Amino acid sequence: MDKYLITGATGNVGLSTMRYLLERKDADFEVVGAVRDVEAARKMEGLEHAQLVNFEFDEPSTHAEALKGITKLLLIRPNQVSDVSKHIFPFLNKVEQSGVKHIVFVSIVGAERNRVFANHRIETHLKKMSIPYTIVRPSLYMQNLVTLHGQEIRKSNHLYIPAGAGMVNYIDARDVARVVVELLTKPGHEGKEYEITGQEPMDFYKIASLFTAELGREIKYARPLTIKFIRQKMLEKKQLPFIVTLSLLYGAARNGKMGHTSSVFKELTGSEPRQLVDFIHENRKVWEK
Repeated sequence: MDKYLITGATGNVGLSTMRYLLERKDADFEVVGAVRDVEAARKMEGLEHAQLVNFEFDEPSTHAEALKGITKLLLIRPNQVSDVSKHIFPFLNKVEQSGVKHIVFVSIVGAERNRVFANHRIETHLKKMSIPYTIVRPSLYMQNLVTLHGQEIRKSNHLYIPAGAGMVNYIDARDVARVVVELLTKPGHEGKEYEITGQEPMDFYKIASLFTAELGREIKYARPLTIKFIRQKMLEKKQLPFIVTLSLLYGAARNGKMGHTSSVFKELTGSEPRQLVDFIHENRKVWEK
């Protein structure tokens, strides 16, 4: 019987993956959530009775227990970890010495082309390992509109994003988790790389109009210079590595490289991914005054 280790089990993709796997009635596998604080994780919906283990990438003493009996690994890099050679590679070395037979890595759109991304270095490292891997590259998460842009929408009535007139195709992190579950539970994905997007690319003027219609007040799209965007997000105490990565992604959108649609989600799950308009409706309380 397979035993899955889900890193980042309290994050957007990791938590949804845990919930989907634990809901499976026909489960012929075990699921272990790797978390920093087991007691805190137990308070999260869906994890009350889950099998959890204390784990941190930069604490080697936690690695052996987390990997005990594991056959498949979901690898998610924490946003705050940028020095992957120091904090991720030592763990992957332990993984290679364990009984893990398959690694699914949640990367990011464009990582295969951009050496600046920490995820690029992880992808390169995985390809040198002896363990079969699968790489998932999601486009921008809808959840970023809550975590990174929620305050500016609620308080300032604008989207402060340096993407120009470029198009993006947001994906819900829960849909990324659905793909991950398929990759973990079904054979035939080893050595493959999948890009996951939403249904419809749109520019931020259109996205702002969706917020305007849902919230009943005008939400404008501001187009700051990238350096101003970085400074603003630093003032909001966001993690610098994540801000820089996001700025690069918005730059790619500005340059016309993010406006495509992938059919991978439907091919793997048999259904369409969630739409942004529905996500905004579902989470409207976040942006209400």
